[in-house]
Amino acid sequence: MTARHLFSFVLLAGIWTAWPVGGPARSLTAAGRLPPAGPESRLARCTLPGVNGPALCGTLVVAEDRAARRGRTIPLKVAVLPATGPDRRLDPVVYLAGGGVLPATRYARFFAERFATLRQTRDVLLVDQRGTGGSNPLACTLPAPDQMGTDAYLEAVRACRAALERRADLRLYGTAVAMDDLDDVRAWLGYDVLNVWGMSYGSFAAQVYARQHPGRVRTLTLTGPMPLDTPMWLDLARSAQDVLEMVLSECQAQAACRAAYPEIRRELDTGLDRLARTPATVSVEKSDGSIAKADFSDRQFRDLLSAAMYTARGMGDVPHFIHSLFNGDYAPMAAILAEEAPPDAAAPRGLFLSLLCTESIPKVDPAAIPAATAATFVGDFPIRAQLRVCGEWPRADLPEGFWKPVHAAVPMLALVGALDHTTPPRYAQSIVRGFSNGRAIVLPGRGHNDIDACVAGLIESFVRDGRPQAVDAACASLEEPLRFRMPSTR
Repeated sequence: MTARHLFSFVLLAGIWTAWPVGGPARSLTAAGRLPPAGPESRLARCTLPGVNGPALCGTLVVAEDRAARRGRTIPLKVAVLPATGPDRRLDPVVYLAGGGVLPATRYARFFAERFATLRQTRDVLLVDQRGTGGSNPLACTLPAPDQMGTDAYLEAVRACRAALERRADLRLYGTAVAMDDLDDVRAWLGYDVLNVWGMSYGSFAAQVYARQHPGRVRTLTLTGPMPLDTPMWLDLARSAQDVLEMVLSECQAQAACRAAYPEIRRELDTGLDRLARTPATVSVEKSDGSIAKADFSDRQFRDLLSAAMYTARGMGDVPHFIHSLFNGDYAPMAAILAEEAPPDAAAPRGLFLSLLCTESIPKVDPAAIPAATAATFVGDFPIRAQLRVCGEWPRADLPEGFWKPVHAAVPMLALVGALDHTTPPRYAQSIVRGFSNGRAIVLPGRGHNDIDACVAGLIESFVRDGRPQAVDAACASLEEPLRFRMPSTR
């Protein structure tokens, strides 16, 4: 993750349905074929990168203004990976992406590679949410996140808004209308119910979908979950600081890491103070072999550190990054920040701001910022900058009770990394209290984005059986210590 994408964070939450608890889904062998308006009749055969075998692709056109039902329309990009086995069930898995929000269709390869067992019996439904991917993306270019809140950044935000408003009403790209779009797709393809998996922001969207369309969800899986009523952006600095302390403590508990980095906390404080007083300009070699000059500031290092902590593998680099900072070896880290991701790698900035500024930032109490960010490496810069940015963006009206927690009897499984610095375990534990048939599993040694074979197996087991309490989580308890990068490693 580059600095440009660091603040494409996620929001998240839960969902519910009236499907009988643990109830089986009908299969094609038991109930015949899908209705005439099934995915095969609506979509065309296509080939998706990284997916062996044919897929189904197409578009469903919906009104931009769903209430008025007139004016501009949006073509929603839809893809289905058909079940690969003979016992095809009628309840597909629909994946709601995170990242604030990334195109769901870009995860086709992920499902093909990680969820072969799940795909034997169930279709995978992927819909690019309005404003992203192939569904009228609200894309524009903004300066790097370390410039947020500056006059130049705000001017770029205003220019982005002006450009996008020529082809979109930015108040009509929120989660509530997007989840009505999803239900249109469900009905159009002939599916009665869905197994909803929401990752990060996607679980926030999933909760909204279920509230608006009760009875259309068979199971709910939340990974990296966040309660609807929690101001994640305000919590972020403290959550990240807590995980950083756990990572550094683990380093000191391992003999090799302790020997390599005996004063790691002092090195962090000293290095940040020096770089704050004297930002560096370094020459970096990019992946294409070109040489570029890059600025490297303490803000950029803080962003890099936070980005590294999304995965257990990245956490293993944290002491090395801090030691390099202390030694003034900035070039390797600046090279990471200098790399540009492919154009479709990040959430479209316009959509991100429409979601952030209407659904997340209004929950932040500015008076609470000093206490929430004191003595944290993230500090108050990101949240104060976002407050300024959102002052330049249109805010939509939210449905009544939008932020209220969900209470339901739907089978729900929440999976959260013990080292998740964005949506910590307390979020999952808060959500599960609203579900009479819910379960939260804390995954040792994992961060926000860690979906390994064990985690994939837990999801597959839950979707197959529909009973969260029956999921065997033994593999999750087999914690491996973080593997730290040593100074000599290149």
